[in-house]
Amino acid sequence: MPTATWSPSPEVLFSLPETAGPVSTAISVQVEGVDPLTGAPAPIAVTGYEGSITPEQDVLVVEGGPSELTIRSPSLAGLFPIEFIDYLQDGQIVRAPDWESLPESAEELVDFRPSREQTRAFRLDVIASLADGTQAYNSYLIEIHQDWTAGKDRLRSEVDARRD
Repeated sequence: MPTATWSPSPEVLFSLPETAGPVSTAISVQVEGVDPLTGAPAPIAVTGYEGSITPEQDVLVVEGGPSELTIRSPSLAGLFPIEFIDYLQDGQIVRAPDWESLPESAEELVDFRPSREQTRAFRLDVIASLADGTQAYNSYLIEIHQDWTAGKDRLRSEVDARRD
């Protein structure tokens, strides 16, 4: 039975605040099998890596290659969606589900509700394809912690833009 040694070791890949970035982490594995002719330990070459993150998100990018799997992002902001933004438009209060839906013509921001989640957990599943036609599997936990800075800064910017 082959022995797989993962780098970094399994469990938590990283646990960071949403303000962290840029993030880049490489994962690789060394697999040792048994030479069928001699019975001696023998390395099994890795021919490629692939991986996926669940639940799906669009902030962390997973890139597989022949020598490692890389997970990267310029910033972790955006992993905590806001609940809503209420704004004044032509004397009426209108609700936007996110910053991208807030029109420049909004006269004033009335209410902003950030996500109430404190931590989001993701699972990164990694598959290494081996030269002998088999595969090695591993899973890592990724934890991102909310600190509300990104929402606070964006709210300040949007309010200031409407004071001109």
